[in-house]
Amino acid sequence: MAIKIKKILYIPYLKEPTYDLLEGLLDVKKIGLEEIILLSKSYSQGLKEKLFEHGINLKSDKGSGPIIPRILDSAKKENASFIVAHLTREKKKMFKGSLVKNLIKNTRLPLLLIHENGEEASFSTKGLFESIILAINWSDSTQRALLYIIGMKALIGIMDAVYVLSEKPTVKDIRQLRDRVEEIRNICLEETIDTESHIYAGKTPEEILLAAKDYKATLIVMGYGSKGIVKEITSGSACYRVAEESPVPVLIVP
Repeated sequence: MAIKIKKILYIPYLKEPTYDLLEGLLDVKKIGLEEIILLSKSYSQGLKEKLFEHGINLKSDKGSGPIIPRILDSAKKENASFIVAHLTREKKKMFKGSLVKNLIKNTRLPLLLIHENGEEASFSTKGLFESIILAINWSDSTQRALLYIIGMKALIGIMDAVYVLSEKPTVKDIRQLRDRVEEIRNICLEETIDTESHIYAGKTPEEILLAAKDYKATLIVMGYGSKGIVKEITSGSACYRVAEESPVPVLIVP
């Protein structure tokens, strides 16, 4: 079933975000995007006009109070279907200490997390969906992430499905694992998503980030739930670490 994203709540690190920072979200119009709501005091009229040329309305909703309740309240009030949080690495302590973890734990909406190195001109979200890493295992959260990606397949270029093996397996285990990983690849191919499957071994956060580097990913996608991605993520630690440390955007599907 195709996903419809009509409204995006965007949390910018700049008071007046630029077109370059929003450009990658224009592709979402293919699956229904009509409006971007900025959690910001203001925006330039030029930015509003430029987005309007693409058929996307821009509005601001500053809200008030602590940041996490403000984000969640705004998302509910505006009936948003997707949240984007964008901060510089300079604000990493705040991001690491509260915003990332609290957003992941509390929102029921897909959450796109983007880090910026501090130089606005060095970053654009253009090509955001060109090359995706999907972290997989056999949990319900992975299934939700897979179904979400299938639902937004109109946006996706290529995808690499990555399973991280954290325990020493038997030869039989390896054969079964390869079959199960290949099964996920075949599901995606049947949905016309150009997909390859891979097995990595080690600690989940490090291996997911390594895979993103190996395959020049533009986006990492992870499911998040009570069981998480593998046993070590029960507390959310692996998911948080990837979200905090990834040099590319991370999409968390609750």
